[in-house]
Amino acid sequence: MTPLLLQLARHGDVSWLGYHFAGFIAAQSGSTLDQPLCLTAARLCEANLAGSVCIDLAALADKPMFATAAVPGAEIPVAPSLAAWRALLLASDCAGEPGDRAPMTLEDDLLYLNRFWHYEHEVATAINSLLTRGTVAAEPVFSELFDAAARIDVDQQQAVLNAASRPFSVISGGPGSGKTSTVVRILAVLLARQPDCRVALAAPTGKAAARMQDSILQRVGQLGLDDAVIEDIDFEAKTLHRLLGYRGQSFSHDAEYPLAVDCLIVDEASMIDLKLMYHLLQALPADARLILLGDRDQLASVAAGNVLGDITGHGHDIEAGTAAVAGAVSLLRGNYRFAADSVIGQLAENINRGQGEAAIELLSGNGRGLKWWQTGDTDIIKAEALEWICQAYLPIFDSSSAAAALEVFESTRVLCAVNQGPLGVEAIGRRISATLLARAGLPAAELYRGLPIMITRNHYELGLYNGDSGILWRDESGLYACFRGEGGIRSISINRLPAYTPAWAGTVHKSQGSEYDSVLMILPTDPDSEVLSRELLYTAVTRARQNFLLQASPPVVAAAISRLTQRHSGLARKLGWPA
Repeated sequence: MTPLLLQLARHGDVSWLGYHFAGFIAAQSGSTLDQPLCLTAARLCEANLAGSVCIDLAALADKPMFATAAVPGAEIPVAPSLAAWRALLLASDCAGEPGDRAPMTLEDDLLYLNRFWHYEHEVATAINSLLTRGTVAAEPVFSELFDAAARIDVDQQQAVLNAASRPFSVISGGPGSGKTSTVVRILAVLLARQPDCRVALAAPTGKAAARMQDSILQRVGQLGLDDAVIEDIDFEAKTLHRLLGYRGQSFSHDAEYPLAVDCLIVDEASMIDLKLMYHLLQALPADARLILLGDRDQLASVAAGNVLGDITGHGHDIEAGTAAVAGAVSLLRGNYRFAADSVIGQLAENINRGQGEAAIELLSGNGRGLKWWQTGDTDIIKAEALEWICQAYLPIFDSSSAAAALEVFESTRVLCAVNQGPLGVEAIGRRISATLLARAGLPAAELYRGLPIMITRNHYELGLYNGDSGILWRDESGLYACFRGEGGIRSISINRLPAYTPAWAGTVHKSQGSEYDSVLMILPTDPDSEVLSRELLYTAVTRARQNFLLQASPPVVAAAISRLTQRHSGLARKLGWPA
């Protein structure tokens, strides 16, 4: 008889990675695939692939191990009781307690792959160590640089003082909350106190790093420092992988060869997964300062972990928090992007607070800056949405230059929740491409003149990074790609480009760290879709400066707003936050 786990893998309810890990555990333990130990291994692997660092046995005990509707007549096994489950695991050589050499580690009621437990333990240890290093008074320098007339709100002032006085600090705020201005003031305080301070700027992606660098360079004049000091500062922001010296399977910088920095400032920290945070903290010198910036309400990292959410307590009251790390967290609650009467700002706030009815009412009004095309259960893009896309993108082909075409493309973005499927990036991109070709009356070959592209592989020599977007252009000199850089438009021969993909549409994950005048979000039709979450919709809405358009059914919108992402880990608990 075919093992149930193999049937589930064939039907897509269990990944092949989960299936093969269960097979490894079966071979190590002398079990069969459908015995509880191996099923637990597969369940743990599925949780990791979904973004969790571990599984909570207490939450899963006495419940079905897997959710499936694909295997006819299958009886999905139920997890043991908590006590029986713990005993089963600890009786096996394949699971042990912290410190044991086993593929899986059980700590309290949380079960990890051993390497994920190691990452989490080391990250918690490093952060707690930073928290115990003590503080340095920053008020005197702050007072000298910023008088009472300076335009700085109370939250920003507290964030500057926090970051300049502590070896570890976190600044969380939404788009337009003043994170960049706050960073500039932090740099001013640090460099006024220590002009030779070695500062490094970094972000998880090349696009986020470039945006961080450009934003800070635009405000260098606000530092209030001597020109000689400013000239000695390296304002280049790097990707974390480049900063750490990524070499395919390892990093050049680690505990033995730490970074040569006194202060490391990392933007878009919500995108940092647990493994990358582990390597970052390993490479941080013992006496260096670490400042994390991000929006704790945005989507978490693609890989396992929700590090920024764990550090900031997952919505717990920061001011009332008893965790030691709470004192290192600053929240920027102001908003300098949206006017007080902005419907996009109001919608983002409704979503963030879980106010589904208010958000749906606001969307239904189709007020200034909002447009909602309601759908049923048909997996096709609506004609009205496609027409809007055409009106937004057709001017690309009439542009007189690559710079003009790039400006048109950069003002608008079509976002999807997933890459695959009828309403995913690839399918929507093909539909947009075919429609534009027909509407513009162009032969297929001419689409390359004006084709938006997204880089999918870093190329450090060219300064192109995964997630960077540009546009292809053709003139008498041939076919080349254009990207916006610090000095203006950069042109690169198409033959030199790293791997790229057409970018008529993109995922919400890839859009993090970017802003557009107008955003069209296309959501799946199934309210039970696992990709739907409050963070997904909030992140999409807050990419838009002026117009947010949505294709989705009311049940899907309500489901997304009601569903907070659940990623299991023990990091928040290890940092002192209540469970």
